[in-house]
Amino acid sequence: MSEIMTYPISGAAVLKSFIDPGFKTMRVSVNMLTPLTRPTAAKYAILPPLAGRATREYPDYTALGQKLSYLYGASFGSGVQKIGEYQALSLSAGGIASRYAFGGEDMFAELSGLLLGALFDPLRDDGGLFPEDGFIQEKRQMLEQKDAEFSDKMVYAHQRCYELLFEDRPAGLDRLGAREDIEALTREDLRGAWEELISGARFEIFTLGDCRPDVEAIRERFAGVGRARDLGPVPYEEPELRRVTECQPVAQSKLTMALRAEVPAEERLVFQLMSAVLGEPTSSKLFQNVREKQSLCYYCDSAFSWVNNALFIESGVETENLDRAEEAILGQLAALQRGEVTKEELEYAKLYMCNSLRAVKDSLHRVESWYMSRAFDRSEMSPGQAADILMKYTVDDVVEAANRLRPAVVYKLKGGGE
Repeated sequence: MSEIMTYPISGAAVLKSFIDPGFKTMRVSVNMLTPLTRPTAAKYAILPPLAGRATREYPDYTALGQKLSYLYGASFGSGVQKIGEYQALSLSAGGIASRYAFGGEDMFAELSGLLLGALFDPLRDDGGLFPEDGFIQEKRQMLEQKDAEFSDKMVYAHQRCYELLFEDRPAGLDRLGAREDIEALTREDLRGAWEELISGARFEIFTLGDCRPDVEAIRERFAGVGRARDLGPVPYEEPELRRVTECQPVAQSKLTMALRAEVPAEERLVFQLMSAVLGEPTSSKLFQNVREKQSLCYYCDSAFSWVNNALFIESGVETENLDRAEEAILGQLAALQRGEVTKEELEYAKLYMCNSLRAVKDSLHRVESWYMSRAFDRSEMSPGQAADILMKYTVDDVVEAANRLRPAVVYKLKGGGE
């Protein structure tokens, strides 16, 4: 796998370049990381899709679409994520490599020009307002996204567990903001918000695939932009167990549990391996014992999030099996903590994780996601290096990690209610 090259652009911006001619495409993206707060979450979340709709040069969806079509079906998009206590807002462009352009176009220059046009000169009127039709449409889509997440009870239960786990912290806020804040948004609320975001964000810039960036040009363009921020995980606090049950008229109940641990960056991989032994592949304890042998749930998975210092265990169960499923899940965790792990279980978990790590190189989006997360632990570790470290862990390492977990939240979404 090609290596990532990191270029400091300023105190507030860094460029990460992944050059691999094995790809026939390229991807350019700008990620803006800003602290997640209730007053700004909704208005910041709507900004990237608004800015990505049009630029001064291509002032409507049709004109921008025609330009992308001319560039051999290039793509232009935006995104909003939550990473720990930060909102990650992105604009990205992707297309074929320049060597495949029949007309000899410099595809990197074309795509980065579109991206920088949207970033530094989004379409607004003389009063600084985004076009009304675009604002109405993006606001509606945000509300529809909130509705979709409420309707998807797996997503809803996960979000509720997050809210309970980090109730008094920014990590407990939704990446799109609260529904009432979205409903209350006006175009006037966004006047000056883009400049506010640009001046206060930490920038992670990526050029990926079959392209070579002009580092000095990027350094010149981003000079004086953004704000230096030290990124890191959600601070660990010793939890007190919270148990919450909500009732809704759903056919399948949900059980979501969260446990916390204080994990230094250099130990994140062993905790992820511990999660794989417990509940990720089909060889895991939860799958084999809770789902298969006891038939207590439709699915039962675990995932460790280092940026949140938290392990999440999620399952879908029949309502009458909620308590039994919780008991069985905790039983498997207790077995892991007692050291009841076979060499085969550990080996299967390692192979599962190594396969996932090898798959990173197959997608430019996955490469970007991998190195975006490294911004929070200040490590440029490659997926291959991570795989080498993983293979050295022992059963004792995994058991020691499991014993550092502290129960924090048990959330049940119980079927049959109003």
